[in-house]
Amino acid sequence: MDEWALRWRARIWVGGGILVALALVAFGIWAVATADRPAVGPRVIRGLPPADYQDAVPGGFGLRVRNVRCGVSAIGPDGLEQRAEGQFCLLDVRVTNNGREPELFDSSAQRVYDTDGGAYAVAAEAAVFLNDGSPTLLDEIRPGASVNGVLPFDVPKNAQLSELSMHGSGATPGIRMSLPSAEQ
Repeated sequence: MDEWALRWRARIWVGGGILVALALVAFGIWAVATADRPAVGPRVIRGLPPADYQDAVPGGFGLRVRNVRCGVSAIGPDGLEQRAEGQFCLLDVRVTNNGREPELFDSSAQRVYDTDGGAYAVAAEAAVFLNDGSPTLLDEIRPGASVNGVLPFDVPKNAQLSELSMHGSGATPGIRMSLPSAEQ
């Protein structure tokens, strides 16, 4: 092959490589620009199946919601406070271990639902600050014992909570119960 043909071949390969690189950069920009952005505010979990009352088995945990307080913007000591993306709604609860073995209550498995059907998980970091007494929801609960505690949920500012889905753990279907009206 002559020198002229080799130069053209090299130019074609270099030019093709540049075109491929530009196409990849353009695709990356397009992918970032059109990607789903997280909504401002707490994450909403939709499409969870409703729990059946018959899923509550003898033994396990019993839960009573004593009070619901909403409109809290931050939880924790100065400098370490957890700020709500919307507002914290705090459920004052009493959890009873109805089983025969000491068990941990999985607060992260609990969900509240608003009147629009949005579901919200416990704000775990805030729960640590709210449940620092003794005994707490974070400790193993002895059989027959009851523990008072607070379950915090980060919900949108305009959310109206209507139900709580109570689970012994994340693997159990749990039961849904109506919530009392929230204090503001």
